[in-house]
Amino acid sequence: MRHLKVKNVKCDGHRPSTMLLNPLLLVDCVVILLAAQWFKRLRARQSEPLPPGPPGRPLIGNTLDMLSPEIWETARKWGEIFGGIIYLKSFGKAVIVINSYNIAVDLLEGKPLNYSDRPQSVMVKDLQRWDWLFSALSYGAEWRKKRAPVQRFFETPNLVRFEDTRKAEMQKFLRVLLRDPENYDTHTQACIASLIIRIVYGHEVTSPDDPYATLSKKGFEYVAMAFRPGAFLVEIIPWLKYVPKWFPGAGFQSIAEAGAKASHDMQYLPYYDARDKYISGTAVESFTSQLIEEYSGVDGGVSISDEETISAASGVFYVGGVDTTVTSLMSFFLAMTLYPEVQKQCQEEIDRVVGVDHLPGFVDHKQLPYCSAMCKEILRWKPTAVLGLAHATREDDIYAGYRIPAKATIVTNVWAMLMDPKEYPEPEVFRPERFLPGLKRVERDPAKIAFGFGRRICPANKFAENNLLFITTHILAVFKISKVVGKDGKVIEPTPSFTSDGIVRHTGRFECEIKPRSENTVALVAMD
Repeated sequence: MRHLKVKNVKCDGHRPSTMLLNPLLLVDCVVILLAAQWFKRLRARQSEPLPPGPPGRPLIGNTLDMLSPEIWETARKWGEIFGGIIYLKSFGKAVIVINSYNIAVDLLEGKPLNYSDRPQSVMVKDLQRWDWLFSALSYGAEWRKKRAPVQRFFETPNLVRFEDTRKAEMQKFLRVLLRDPENYDTHTQACIASLIIRIVYGHEVTSPDDPYATLSKKGFEYVAMAFRPGAFLVEIIPWLKYVPKWFPGAGFQSIAEAGAKASHDMQYLPYYDARDKYISGTAVESFTSQLIEEYSGVDGGVSISDEETISAASGVFYVGGVDTTVTSLMSFFLAMTLYPEVQKQCQEEIDRVVGVDHLPGFVDHKQLPYCSAMCKEILRWKPTAVLGLAHATREDDIYAGYRIPAKATIVTNVWAMLMDPKEYPEPEVFRPERFLPGLKRVERDPAKIAFGFGRRICPANKFAENNLLFITTHILAVFKISKVVGKDGKVIEPTPSFTSDGIVRHTGRFECEIKPRSENTVALVAMD
């Protein structure tokens, strides 16, 4: 065996280099190489163009464009010029508007880890303290914890247990419509608030001035105020949130203070009432009572952390269920007034399937395809959340050759998708036949759009559809809805107003006539 002889090498007093043998230096080299590759990828991404969009102004970008009263329609028209994905900028913040259903699915459902966040509002979260609403939380463990009980509750077998509650509330609604049909809009608001409150908290609303019946309306008013120009300034300059309310120009702080109180009241006041009734043994079954029982420890108590989870879950059910349902029902009244032939087909189906001696029930729904199609068309024809709830990106992304920046606000233009003439020919026409099974081409189910995308889809979507069908078939079983004939004998065309609070596009009141179909249908309502 040969032995290598190592000669002594003189290096002017220095040891031979051992750089390649030093593990720390090896780590440094690896880190440098990885950093170089990361910067290379970053430069490559930044070299990709942003999506196209309308030109902005210096400093403010497209802020004035975004304040358009019907931004959803403006964005739809931009789509005709720039395509299905549009780039806007407001004071340096990127906003991506998606007009295309396929693009929304590709990004929000195809890349959920990057597109499931929510943009954070200083006014809504930090000042008005709506951060308990899981629908506004960033995607993560806290969001999953607060969403889980709501998701479980809306499973079909559980909802069947509340059919008697829904029937009782519908009887109240039908009776008041018989007595006072002219104020149908007020009664619709009261009915839905009462129904949701009873399911969520087990509390029966017996008068229009019930304090719980006004909480949701007041809360939404303060959230809407968060998007007014005076309050919008704090979103642009976040440090303004520290300015005291007595300071000139800090009027938004008064809105924030009142909004914070409304937020606290909506989360806790109904919950405390339901909790106290549960403890005293006087509670009726509800969403809240189910959760209290589920979270109770061996001593029968509920921890402070679990109380926060239960009250937040109950509150978000309450907040999200009232305004959207009321708006859909107002659109239903409008559709039945404008399209009497649709109303006639629905009533013929109800009479044939259900009969004329009792009202529709949960078991009848699968046998009412035309009525179901009518409800889907309501979701499409007059969508409520026209821009959905905004998502936000966590990291930069490349899509179709365009760069979508990290922390960009992602807005899905629900209005544009549901009014797309390529998918829904003559979209302005109310036509339930679009969704009848067995057709050669059944148009896209609007529920796939109206309730959101990806992991942020509304957890109550099935309940909302079922509830709309339940209520509308009850109304149609008893009443005929038509245009009003004036004293001069001329037909008065309905002229509803449409307003937006920044989240929901409301269908306002209009003139219509609501009369019982016959004496037999009146008998279906258990009069006092």
